[in-house]
Amino acid sequence: MKLQHLRTFVAVYQERSFTAAAERINATQSGLSMQIKELEKTLRCALFDRSPAGVVPTPAGERFYLRAASILNDLSESEEELRGLEGELTGTVTVGLMPTFSRAALPRALNVFTQRYPHVRLDIVEAYSGVLSEAVVRGEVDFAIVPPTGAHAGIRSQHIARDCEIFVTSLDTSRTHLEPVILADCGSLNLIVPGTGNARRARIDTYLAGVGANVDKIIEMDAMMGTLEVVAQSDWAAILPGAICLPDLPGHVRKLHPIKQPTLSVDYVLIQPAVGALSPAAQQFTTVLIKEIQDICGQISDRLGRAT
Repeated sequence: MKLQHLRTFVAVYQERSFTAAAERINATQSGLSMQIKELEKTLRCALFDRSPAGVVPTPAGERFYLRAASILNDLSESEEELRGLEGELTGTVTVGLMPTFSRAALPRALNVFTQRYPHVRLDIVEAYSGVLSEAVVRGEVDFAIVPPTGAHAGIRSQHIARDCEIFVTSLDTSRTHLEPVILADCGSLNLIVPGTGNARRARIDTYLAGVGANVDKIIEMDAMMGTLEVVAQSDWAAILPGAICLPDLPGHVRKLHPIKQPTLSVDYVLIQPAVGALSPAAQQFTTVLIKEIQDICGQISDRLGRAT
């Protein structure tokens, strides 16, 4: 049994397709199929059931995946650990982040990290959770931070923080800044909401329906910075994560209102490929970035908690 057999098996298991797995690891489909046959011959059992609709792991395949992923992870972590002993951190880290973090958490993390590790290049990919999850599976980003998206064979995740959603309005409203609101008691709402393809939209719609909020008009807008600007200059309101609202805590440009009865929260998880270890540089950036996100969520929670 060779390591390439394990890498090939893991790719087919995660993609559920010989064609997609071959594209992912830059191999020919015939070569990949031959490697799986060699592996099955070595193990003396079938690892996949093949059909025109695709491939499905057998019970033996499901069990072997856990072993194969563990072996490849141990190897990758050992390689990265040894590289980390070579001296000053270098290389490139490609990070997937939602717009939620681009206003407050990212600038703070970049300032800390680039001063500590000036020879590491950072590439930031901004997108929403569905796109970032696929980018992690394809290996286009080293890691991403998103809300939980459910189990995925190509991804492993780690919970890092819990945030609260906030009702955001212009300064022209009659409510006091940081005054808690019950959305069902707010009368007719003109609300900016994410598009239907955005994971936050379903959660917001479910919440509004559950509390009986009266939404008169909506504008669908995924751009969070654009949403903040429209809210500041109009009578439209929005529900936004606390992580993007930190600069508005003083109440100079917009008003923030904790949502109560009940509160509306959102969790964040760090996701990375199911197989493989982060490079030393990527590990250090995750440490810095997670700390900033946790600090921001803590500040928001503390300030809004005192307001309620």
